[in-house]
Amino acid sequence: MGYYFQAAQGQIQLLNKRQPVAGLIDDEATPEKLRQQLRQATAIRQYAIAQMHFNGDPGFSQYTDLQRPYVSWNVVAAPHYSVEPKTWCFPIAGCVAYKGYFKQSKAEQEKRALIEQGYDVLVYGVAAYSTLGWFDDPLLNTYINYPEADLAALLFHEISHQVVYLQDDSEFNEAFATAVEQVLLDRWLLQQNDAEEIEQISLNRQRKNRITEMVLEYRNRLIEAYEGTDPAADKQRLFGEMKQAYSVIKARGDGTRYYDWWFSRPLNNADLLTVSTYFRLVPAFSSMITQRNGDLPGFFDDVKELASKPKEERDQALAMLLALQN
Repeated sequence: MGYYFQAAQGQIQLLNKRQPVAGLIDDEATPEKLRQQLRQATAIRQYAIAQMHFNGDPGFSQYTDLQRPYVSWNVVAAPHYSVEPKTWCFPIAGCVAYKGYFKQSKAEQEKRALIEQGYDVLVYGVAAYSTLGWFDDPLLNTYINYPEADLAALLFHEISHQVVYLQDDSEFNEAFATAVEQVLLDRWLLQQNDAEEIEQISLNRQRKNRITEMVLEYRNRLIEAYEGTDPAADKQRLFGEMKQAYSVIKARGDGTRYYDWWFSRPLNNADLLTVSTYFRLVPAFSSMITQRNGDLPGFFDDVKELASKPKEERDQALAMLLALQN
């Protein structure tokens, strides 16, 4: 009950501080930089609604300044010798591979408890999350000053969760939203006629995809190693090899900002979850978009049909799509 109380308290605080975006834009007392960012976010929001043929109001027409760098902190955990996530189950979201707290101290307290129980654990700050349409989610100070491409990607991702969300399958949900985020970002930048940004985004994505493939390959090797006779030694060796492999990639100028941060820290199985949950299935969903010739409403229908199938059948279909990409 203590966890639900902090969650309700944090959500109420976020909602109570909302201010209409239109009013802030019109108010000359609003700092000019914030007004510009709110105008940009509004244009991105409207573009997402049009491209997705969104039926209803996705929110993000109000603004909340929480006066802190993150809206919440997520706890992610996996056993010492497994890459399967620990899950937590909630009334609305179902079972998910993370547990969110509105106070960092509470997340760190949960981390310490899980470590004592024998888990690898990661705590990280979250700039945004979706209430899946249950509340009118506001824009937040935690990301409003992002560069245009990053702001657009985040909003496209969060709005996507309101189109399709499957309870008890974090990998499905996050990979779906990431695939939509990527295709809409490409279209948005093309509309802005920003050739230089398009080229840079494409280059960064290619680099990130190659590094992600490398990380996922080491994840597969760890799965095998954890079934072996000396999982502790193999774990240390494989994580060391993976870090060394990235240092070579970075030295030749092919690293990315995200992976520079990711590899700069001590790594464990929980860190692998942040990659596999968000990115492992993205090529499968991107393939589905391609099969629909970029028709997002048609793609959404396909994903909803896939989501209606039993998990085993759903996983097999996605695995087949992944195999075709390789």
